[in-house]
Amino acid sequence: MKKFLFAAGLILTWFIHGCTTDFDLNADFQETPVVYGLLDPTIPVNYIRINRAYLNDSIDGLTLAADPNEIYYGDELTVKLEYYDTYGNFQGSSFLERVDGDTLGIPKNSGTFANIPNILYRYSDTLNKDFTYRLIVVNTESGKSVYSETPIINDFLIVRPNEESIFPQAISISPNGFYQFAFNNAKDAAIYDITMRIHYREGTYVPATGDFVDMVSKEIDWKFVKNLSTISSGPGELITYDIQGPAFYNFLKNNFFANPDPNFIRLADSAQFIMDAGGESFYKYIQYSSATLGLNEGQVILEYTNVDGGLGILSGRYKKISKIYPFTIQTRDSIGCSTVTQGLNFAPDQSTPSFPFCD
Repeated sequence: MKKFLFAAGLILTWFIHGCTTDFDLNADFQETPVVYGLLDPTIPVNYIRINRAYLNDSIDGLTLAADPNEIYYGDELTVKLEYYDTYGNFQGSSFLERVDGDTLGIPKNSGTFANIPNILYRYSDTLNKDFTYRLIVVNTESGKSVYSETPIINDFLIVRPNEESIFPQAISISPNGFYQFAFNNAKDAAIYDITMRIHYREGTYVPATGDFVDMVSKEIDWKFVKNLSTISSGPGELITYDIQGPAFYNFLKNNFFANPDPNFIRLADSAQFIMDAGGESFYKYIQYSSATLGLNEGQVILEYTNVDGGLGILSGRYKKISKIYPFTIQTRDSIGCSTVTQGLNFAPDQSTPSFPFCD
């Protein structure tokens, strides 16, 4: 039996679960490139990672994994994106540039596989939301070619809070209630991660003057839903998700410490929403592999692939960041004085007579 080891990963914003170091194959070895990329029109530069799968009878798989010459291709690899309109007509192509992400401030997480250099293929042109992109990878020495394609996810509307409303919007969530977040499903999207970014300030209250000093603005992210599937929903269809109050207040409880100084005060100001939409291929990958996503991970168990002649996936991605919305008076009061979060130095709303204290 022969030992077979593959390396793969992704530099973009979601990824990946784990790695398998070696296992037996009965078939003869063939060159197998491993491709991983998410094309996102909201960012100026997109990167695709391409590693090689390899076979060696005499060298341990973990030793091979630590050698960048074994897991990366050199200049013999050409990487090209072709783009086609909605009617399937060819509109042009661009070759991707081979770069070392480590020199660009894009490090790869350490692990089984070599993390220096961090070879990526860079696409710097603007992605057209109405095009389908076809990736063509060719090893000019062996003649091996692999292909994959993906549509580009379109922009979409967050409905609640209503980004287009002429009336002021605010976030209201009570300890035992919920806030219903809503959006219109994006064209060519099938899965979402949604994060609430909580904006707050902290500093010192001076009772003698009623002023705050040394105030610092901060933020903390709470990913309240992960891998939300809309595979059965059409483009533009309304999607709702109830953000549970107990989960929100427990997040605050578990992520803020109590400062013993009674004049150390936190002010809960506002929140915004960050949505990461993934395409159908990415949804299928999640379903097949049950992967846990994390930024810049370096290995992947591949049970699903949409790469012809290789392994991995190419899919669409869209990052949407909402406007910033204030918390309501009642929500600020609850953050400051509820039984779950009282004692974490959060002040109630400024309209409270005892502000910045609960009583």
